[in-house]
Amino acid sequence: MNDQEAGTDGDETPAPAIPATEKRGLAGYVSVLRTPGLTVWAVVLVLQRVPVAMAPLALVYLGYAVTGSFLVGGLLVSAHALAEAAAAGWMGRRFDRRPPRGETALVLGAEGVFFLLLFVFAHQFSVALLVLLAALGGAVSAGTYGGLRSLLQRMVPAHTRPAALGLEETVSATIWAASPALVGVLVAAGAGTWPVGAMAVASFLGGLAALGLPRQSLLLASDQAGEAPKQRSSGRLWQFWPSLAQDGAAMFTLGAASVALPALLMAMGSGAALPGLILGAASAVGVLGGLVYGSRRWPRQRAHATGLLLVYCVLVGGVGLVSVLNEAYLVGAFFVAAGSIQVPVLMSRALVVQEQVPPQDWSFAFSSLYAAKGIGYGAAGLVAGAAISAVGPTWAIIACAAVALLVALVAGVCDLLRSRTGSHPAQPRNP
Repeated sequence: MNDQEAGTDGDETPAPAIPATEKRGLAGYVSVLRTPGLTVWAVVLVLQRVPVAMAPLALVYLGYAVTGSFLVGGLLVSAHALAEAAAAGWMGRRFDRRPPRGETALVLGAEGVFFLLLFVFAHQFSVALLVLLAALGGAVSAGTYGGLRSLLQRMVPAHTRPAALGLEETVSATIWAASPALVGVLVAAGAGTWPVGAMAVASFLGGLAALGLPRQSLLLASDQAGEAPKQRSSGRLWQFWPSLAQDGAAMFTLGAASVALPALLMAMGSGAALPGLILGAASAVGVLGGLVYGSRRWPRQRAHATGLLLVYCVLVGGVGLVSVLNEAYLVGAFFVAAGSIQVPVLMSRALVVQEQVPPQDWSFAFSSLYAAKGIGYGAAGLVAGAAISAVGPTWAIIACAAVALLVALVAGVCDLLRSRTGSHPAQPRNP
């Protein structure tokens, strides 16, 4: 989907009429599900996402099982997450230059090796070596997020790309919601190292399943012939930096609220189970929101993507504001309301980037967005934790939401101005 197909924000050319053959709503999802090769792609997606979603809790348990210290577990988690964020864009670039079948099989197999070494030799290796292996496990497959998304967008008909994105985000959100429970079951049934062993198995199976992916290359024929102009990765990042800033702001807001929510509710006298229930409800309505959002195409993509994020920040800030009333149900209502547009916020920005970046760079762009989200979420843990200690959970949520709101507003205005002044050159029509 490009600017001419989806409409622009302030551009002179109005969006054309929707083709008569285009399918919306449930029909769009049905069309995506009928795409040849989608079943294999979905299997690979699940097997790739499971180790990533298990890693935060699994590595904490591994560190504690080996050393008896949760600090070591935290080091492993940080090493994995930071390496993944740092490498995502650059590893995603490999998918733009190589056939996705071989690249996915290679990097998931390598990821499986690193996790297997952690599982088998955890008690023999030094802490420094464990940290290194965790970092390598995060970095080596970081590009598969963008690579698999780019491949899906190439596989489906152009008019169903929003629906395909909605299905992908739904699957990912479900995996992220279920993976902590899987880690808990494995620890209860065996030992603290078992979840990492399961991560290794999932990676290896994902690598094997990837051999059934389509043979097509994500590189356009014109690029292979050397006819398309080349652009440095730094130039591409500059092209869509407002989207990177906004995705980072969205995850910063979510991360800060998630960290502060238990302390906020405990201060109000609520039970220990309530934060988990609210977080689960927010995730569930987020999945539904993503499906609804992906069921149609939206005009003025840049403008309404920014608008969604601003509303999201306001709703999360409202969680802190209504907490002064000491009513847990109001806190929960605002958090769940914010959760209902969490997935659409991220989807809308992905669609903006897809319009701005030529198809031969989609993997790099999508992986860079993934890195921005990881950086935003990771920063939220540090900032919110310090803010809770300094000013309490109420003002921590309000302050973090206000910072994210400011970043979102500045980035959104810059993006709209750039689109109106022609800062984004016209992209070739997508296949």
